[in-house]
Amino acid sequence: MGSVEFSEDVGLVHRDEKGVLRDNFSNRRVIIFSCSAYRSMCDALYDQFQSGAAIILYRMGEGYGRKLVQGVPQLGLSRDEMIEAFEKLAHLAGWGKLSVKITDEKNSEVIVEESPFIIRRQDIGPTSCHFLAGVLAGAASQLLGGAYKAQELRCASKEKGICRFRIYTRASE
Repeated sequence: MGSVEFSEDVGLVHRDEKGVLRDNFSNRRVIIFSCSAYRSMCDALYDQFQSGAAIILYRMGEGYGRKLVQGVPQLGLSRDEMIEAFEKLAHLAGWGKLSVKITDEKNSEVIVEESPFIIRRQDIGPTSCHFLAGVLAGAASQLLGGAYKAQELRCASKEKGICRFRIYTRASE
């Protein structure tokens, strides 16, 4: 199978006959909420669970990432084509611009420009995109068939610019 084509004019969702929003790729039901709603949910988690909120967000992201790309391996795409499709879908979904660079079989780097997952709080440390880190780990595990983790190395919440993640196999820790 050749490269997957996505463009800005591709509709990501449609409304079915019952008024339910569904994605155009898998026909799964979707919900849409704003970045401010996402941040307010994260604030509630941090207020209740302090540093435990980061773990909750990461684990939620892992599950979401796995489910998000669950059917992709069956498309017969090469690893590079799967990564390119993931980058494009993430951009179309409003996640900013993702760039994935494979450094070796056990390690990758992901750069995110304009991430909507940044949480700006004084009490959470130097990184804040725990949900996106989990998404990247879950997607990598599902797409590449291994146990991957993700660590945010640099966050735009503390430094202007980009978020930088390391994706790695659990065996390479």
